[in-house]
Amino acid sequence: MKTLTVFAAALLSAGVLFADGASADTSKTREQVIAELQQARASGELAALNSEDSANFLQNKTVSTKTRAQVLAELQEAQKSGELAALNSEDSSNFLRSNQPASTKTRAQVMAELKQAQKSGELAALNSDDPTAAQRFVDSQKAGKKAETLAE
Repeated sequence: MKTLTVFAAALLSAGVLFADGASADTSKTREQVIAELQQARASGELAALNSEDSANFLQNKTVSTKTRAQVLAELQEAQKSGELAALNSEDSSNFLRSNQPASTKTRAQVMAELKQAQKSGELAALNSDDPTAAQRFVDSQKAGKKAETLAE
């Protein structure tokens, strides 16, 4: 099993080297390849590639531009505003809903829109199990508007 793992890692390493570019340099000497291998070992690149967490190798290694004080200030602000608690709650989508702007429509306006959607068939199309029903409704509305424009 260990031999299979080492073989798979070697194949993966070779694939990564060849995937770096179509113009892979085939004129390298054995000594150059060994030097590159030793450099990859020394930098930890080879260990990251062969580790259990292969995504670690692919992660972008960026350095923060913020100071510790700035990060702590942002943390305290998130705690005060409730953002941190909302993100750490069981229902993290609650935070997203709480940041939605308040509706500018009255209840009567919303109810009128609902009745209109029911009457026109839009609501039935949106609630249909047929995934193309909504698109067909939109297409029929566009066709109806074109016909009205041509009739005028």
